Amino acid sequence: MEWDNFDYSRTKEMRNNFLPLEKVKTFVDLKDGQTLMDVGAGDGFYSLAFASYNPGSVITALEPGRNGSVLIKKQISELGVKNIRVIEESACDEHDYSPYDKVFFSNVFHDLECKEELLKNLSKSMKKGSELIFIEFRKEVEIGPPQHIRISEKELESMIAKAGFRLVASERLQLHYMHKYINEQNR
Repeated sequence: MEWDNFDYSRTKEMRNNFLPLEKVKTFVDLKDGQTLMDVGAGDGFYSLAFASYNPGSVITALEPGRNGSVLIKKQISELGVKNIRVIEESACDEHDYSPYDKVFFSNVFHDLECKEELLKNLSKSMKKGSELIFIEFRKEVEIGPPQHIRISEKELESMIAKAGFRLVASERLQLHYMHKYINEQNR
């Protein structure tokens, strides 16, 4: 998918209507001082929300698209946010995830062509006790990405378990589900 010119207006509308921020923040449960990587940060909505509610935390917005990274940097500047850094790279590039307590994916994992490689990279570099958090469209709902690229809850759990993570929390919303996994590997 081409991300450089992605239009985030529909994403914003969908998020505002169907993904209540308070539910997402409660589910993610980021504590002040923890580190979080927002993979496929898009327009920076969640990165900015986590940063503002947790000023002692460091948030990394990983965004491959020029349009998204420009939006994030503009908002960081306008709001004077000091605890977000932006990396303009793909999630399919190899990254060191060891500095992060939490790695967050909101409606992006289904789009990645490198799911298996990414999970291997996460597994080998994340420290024990760190968390993966996913928000994805439920497979059976009418709205969202094409059915053939969606990932069911059972499919996601199976993929993540093979990488050494255990499901510790899940919640179903009107159109989405949220899963939280913990790394049980010693690194």
